[in-house]
Amino acid sequence: MPFPDQESVSTSMNPLMMEELSYDKDSLSNDFKLLYTSLTDEQKNVYNKIFNSVKRKKGGVFFVYGYGGTGKIYLWKTLSASIRSKGEIVLNVVSSGIASLLLEGGRTAHSRFLIPINLTEDSQCQVKGNTDVSELLNKTSLIIWDEAPMIHKHAFEALDRTLKDVMNVDLANTSGSLFGGKVVVLGGDFRQILPVVQMEQETIV
Repeated sequence: MPFPDQESVSTSMNPLMMEELSYDKDSLSNDFKLLYTSLTDEQKNVYNKIFNSVKRKKGGVFFVYGYGGTGKIYLWKTLSASIRSKGEIVLNVVSSGIASLLLEGGRTAHSRFLIPINLTEDSQCQVKGNTDVSELLNKTSLIIWDEAPMIHKHAFEALDRTLKDVMNVDLANTSGSLFGGKVVVLGGDFRQILPVVQMEQETIV
């Protein structure tokens, strides 16, 4: 009997990888054809730029701005179906739990990337080397993060450091690839930023 290759064995032992690779490729391919034909010219232009970056594997960071009802979720679904139909991994994350229900395999960013609750400018995601999460991040082709303006910038900085660590990018090189060379798409509406409430400090005598 022939021996299975090491990558197949590793994937079968990682439940996170198995979950992200369990999609029906033929069904997704059909879904993509229907979704793509309904895109507007502007949406197709955005899709093509992001898809080409994923195809070239050169990394890239994009921000898709649009208020509610402009078709951002539709674009996320088209991108996800397209890339997953080719057997590649797409991670759909959002900044709030309710919005994650709108995306196939959607999770909150804190849950997926193990982002600390109490963030500082030096924070890093709680992802250790040689774990299921680190392997999943290493194999990911595209990260889609919706509702991006609703989360603190330290969360993005923490993910940037973590992905550079996972992808073995020099952390001291500030001009190195953002997010470890992954293609990251941020989306949202700057009018949906959580309000900042200044609390008065009480003096306890």
